[in-house]
Amino acid sequence: MTGRIDNIVIKLAARCNLNCSYCYVYKHEDQSFRDKPRFISDETYHHALLAVRHYCARRDQHRMGITFHGGEPTLVGPDRFDQLAHRAKNILGEYLKRLSIQTNAVLIDDTWTEVLIRHKVHVGISLDGPADVHDLVRVDHGGKGSHRATLGGLLKLQQAGLRVFVLCVINPGQSGLRVYRFFRDLGITDMDFLLPDVSHDNKAMWYGQHGPTPIADYLLPIFDEWMREDDPKVRIRTFSDLLRTMMGGRGVTDAFGNPQMGYLIIETDGSIEALDALRVCEGGIQQSGLNIEHDGFDDLERGLPLVHNLVHHGIPVSPICEQCLERKICGGGYLPHRYSRAMGFNNPSVWCADILKLLAHMQHYV
Repeated sequence: MTGRIDNIVIKLAARCNLNCSYCYVYKHEDQSFRDKPRFISDETYHHALLAVRHYCARRDQHRMGITFHGGEPTLVGPDRFDQLAHRAKNILGEYLKRLSIQTNAVLIDDTWTEVLIRHKVHVGISLDGPADVHDLVRVDHGGKGSHRATLGGLLKLQQAGLRVFVLCVINPGQSGLRVYRFFRDLGITDMDFLLPDVSHDNKAMWYGQHGPTPIADYLLPIFDEWMREDDPKVRIRTFSDLLRTMMGGRGVTDAFGNPQMGYLIIETDGSIEALDALRVCEGGIQQSGLNIEHDGFDDLERGLPLVHNLVHHGIPVSPICEQCLERKICGGGYLPHRYSRAMGFNNPSVWCADILKLLAHMQHYV
């Protein structure tokens, strides 16, 4: 079935002011960031917007979202971001669904806050919990923890009336419940907990010391507390998605269910790529070989086959997953977590045991 692209992730910066130990861009197999311009040029950005407009114009009533990403997108500064947001609105007009930014919030100040509010930008902030948990992994290039600065930026946005979405990478061995309660004490109502990005080739090196189901052990107490709260204003995306799928609906993320990929990434040099987390698999696997300066989103068939297949066909689940009773809900798990050099994507998720434990608990509770 032919796919449709609903969102474009534009890398404004190829570098970051933090040096997080688990980062899939800088700390894993792919190191192509070293060859990218530090910032996207005005010309490349313009080509990206024109490609979005052209793609939408060829489809009846189609609109697309733009997500500003990096590296750390706030490194471009609030004045340039203001100009980039204006250009997106002016060029895309009715084709623009929304503007979003994913940031570590370290640089957020009053000027940034005003610009984000003026352009009605949806803000996602990367925060891994209270200071002692967050600062274990999310440090600057001098090894200093970033929690204080990130929290300061988050609170500034909240005080200005912005409702932020928090993305938390699960740190196996830490208390998920303590992290969740920290977020709730901050008044966070929109959040998600991300499974750490590793492949079958490197999971043991990164997380082999944490027992058979460290991810489920982190998540289950959060789920129980979330259900006890029974507050419809509090949304945990992974749980909401899985519950919706269990009840016959469709999820909205690519973490479960094995959907076709509905977004593409534009790098600072204009390269058109697939989801960033594939960088944990091997170098260059996420690349299409196409560039936005002379290719469009309808040209994927001319590029490397993986990106085209992800958007227009999807990737089959492994034979093991085909026999699993949870196949329709889990879908084999997140694509990067299914990868090995020996078998490609023809494996269950590296977090399979955790996912099965989580699903069983959720189904029993429901």
